[in-house]
Amino acid sequence: MQTTETIDAARRRLAEKARAEGVKLYVDRRDQRHYAASTTRPGDLYYVTLLSCSCRGFIAHQRCKHHAALLSAYGQIGPDPGSPGCANCGGHDAPHADTRSRWVGGSRDGYADTATIHRCTSCHLRERAVVDRIAA
Repeated sequence: MQTTETIDAARRRLAEKARAEGVKLYVDRRDQRHYAASTTRPGDLYYVTLLSCSCRGFIAHQRCKHHAALLSAYGQIGPDPGSPGCANCGGHDAPHADTRSRWVGGSRDGYADTATIHRCTSCHLRERAVVDRIAA
């Protein structure tokens, strides 16, 4: 049975694959063209635009990790609609999941229940700065 994958889901998956495999993007300062280094053929560079890539994968399938890496670098890949949003701002930018105890009245120690709180990177860093400032 063949499953179908939406373009957005494929781009998110390929952007994650590019990040995991260490795809590097380069910009030619003379003409501002973007190039991606091949992870399977060291020394090869692929010409990448926001619309295409010169690698064999893109030519065959109209999608590849190099193209997804460039789209991700320019913020053109949206968040996964199924991922939890930030508890503070509702954003989906790299959520951090923290499991914390919360006060539940009536129990002997008071902290009987735990909750998972999702926060985006900016809210996480902002909260850390406040905690560091209070602790100092």
